[in-house]
Amino acid sequence: MISNNKTIHIVALLAGVAMVFAMVGLHAQESANFAKPLKVDYKNSEINFSQYDSLLINDLDVSNTKIVPPPWKEDQPFKWEVSEKNVTALQSAFRESMHDQISANDGYPIVTESGPGVMEISVRIVSFMPYADRKEKVTTRGSGEMRIHVEVRDAQSEELIAIHEGAQEVGQDYGPNSDFARQGNLKALFDFWGQRIRIAMDKERN
Repeated sequence: MISNNKTIHIVALLAGVAMVFAMVGLHAQESANFAKPLKVDYKNSEINFSQYDSLLINDLDVSNTKIVPPPWKEDQPFKWEVSEKNVTALQSAFRESMHDQISANDGYPIVTESGPGVMEISVRIVSFMPYADRKEKVTTRGSGEMRIHVEVRDAQSEELIAIHEGAQEVGQDYGPNSDFARQGNLKALFDFWGQRIRIAMDKERN
């Protein structure tokens, strides 16, 4: 059994407490805002992380995502529709980022079935607050803010390892309020999540 301190350290890495500033090309303050640590709602300090060498990552869950208008739009008409095409593109970008950041360059296999040594990760977007109406012709700093819920389990036993939840900014740079810009900002955030997981797995083996 590993020590409680080591387990807590690995869980903290999964939550994003260890920021990989250089890997995403952001300054420390920018990175802290872009992907700040999530609140650790639960952690299992008895789990031995060295037993996990592959991951089962479920599709990004946006089935009940709420669209929340920003405070400066609360008294104005605010319409934001998410089409099936948008959902498919979002889930595809998420899975691409996980594969690129976790499996590439002799990384960790992402599998489709449970088994020994498989850690299961489920990510749900609870809400998304866009900074502008979808068709509004404005410039924004980033695309908005999303609240996410993350569950980590042993894929074979389904034992709960950790639960994290918190807000994440989608993008940091100023740019046009467009679908293209939003897609780029989301992809950058998904890449960052994948890097966090890869670093956590690497940390256990070094």
